[in-house]
Amino acid sequence: MARLRKDKQERREEALRPDPHLGYDRDHLGMYLMERGAWAIAEGQFRRAIWLNPFEPGFKVHLAWCLARQGRHRAARAWLQRARAQAPEHPLCRQVEECLRSVPQKSAATASTPPRTR
Repeated sequence: MARLRKDKQERREEALRPDPHLGYDRDHLGMYLMERGAWAIAEGQFRRAIWLNPFEPGFKVHLAWCLARQGRHRAARAWLQRARAQAPEHPLCRQVEECLRSVPQKSAATASTPPRTR
């Protein structure tokens, strides 16, 4: 006989599980801000999106790109590695890695923005 009621632990786990739809608004806002050169504000939006939904690798890639645009290449590569570990074949990971390789370290702030994820 199946249980009709969920116990307290199951209800708690469901309440704490991240919603897969969260974070996209912050990510879109971050991309908008990046297009206008507001790197530090965009970084905050990407970090918030990751905090809301840590399962979306695109958020991590966008944060990596934002950090690279600010000249913080070591942190950008670390976030790219996290995204790559989560989704090895994610197309944005490859695109941003190629852009970072092709752009000299000192002029990364003048590179173009990556394509959006939707």
